[in-house]
Parts: sequence; C-alpha cells; structure tokens
Amino acid sequence: MKSFFVFVVTLLAALMLEAMPLPESLVWYRPEWALLVILYWVIALPFRVGVGVAWFLGLMVDLLQGGIIGQHSLTYVLIAFSCAIFYKRLRMYHRWQQGIFVCLLVSINQLIGFWVDHYLGNAEPTLMIFMPAIVTGLLWPWSFIILRSVRRIYAIR
Repeated sequence: MKSFFVFVVTLLAALMLEAMPLPESLVWYRPEWALLVILYWVIALPFRVGVGVAWFLGLMVDLLQGGIIGQHSLTYVLIAFSCAIFYKRLRMYHRWQQGIFVCLLVSINQLIGFWVDHYLGNAEPTLMIFMPAIVTGLLWPWSFIILRSVRRIYAIR
C-alpha cells in the first residue's frame, strides 16, 4: 500500500509540473515531466508499471492540457512499450546514455504530437518542437537520482 501511495504521489507531482504556467518565451523549453516520470518507473519496475499506467497518465495529460483526447495516451503507450522491451539494456547504460535514449523517445512523442496538430491546422513546421526533448533528456540524470532515492527510501520493489 505504501509503494502505491508513493507511486501515485510522484505521478501527481509530474502532472502538477505539467500544469505549471510558464512565460511565453519559455513555452518551447517545457520538459515532458509526466513522460519523464513514467519512463523512470517503467525502467525501474517494468513488471508493476507498464502500458496501462502510461495510457492512464497520457489521458490525464490530455485532460490537463485540453488537447485531443488520446493523443498523449497513444504516444505514452508506444514509448512505455519500447522502454519495457529494452529495460534490461537501459539499466546497463550510464545516466547520460539513458538521457540520450530518453531524448529520442521524447522526440518521437513531440513528432507525433506535431503531426496531429499540423493535420488539424494548429501548428506550423519548426525545429523548436524538439526543444522539450532536449531539455527532458538533460533533466533525466537528476530526475533519475531523485526518483531512485525516493524508491530506496520507501523500499519500493
């Protein structure tokens, strides 16, 4: 029960960070907090956290941001599935190498989101869509250390 509570608190913290307002000049640099947290839990506990949790969290992000229902759910499921497949290999990499992998996965998320928005006429082509992926990849080592220490303090296995 304690581990479930800690897991839910980390997901709620990620959702609150997703909803945090930013100045107009920093919107392109907003990290994907929810995806960052779900990636950590899928790599750390792949048999307890998986595609279903990623789908639910993506649905919450869709509701939070007021976008198309299912857009983030689809990309979060694809990314969580690919992480669940490669979790043993990812654990062996250094934190900066994991950060590069996270950057690639978040780039896929950003690209799919851009395609949907462009199809609906809400987005113009720009390379700035990849800035959240770069920022999220750079934040990966620190978020990994914080979430791992939380997992170890509360003995979540």
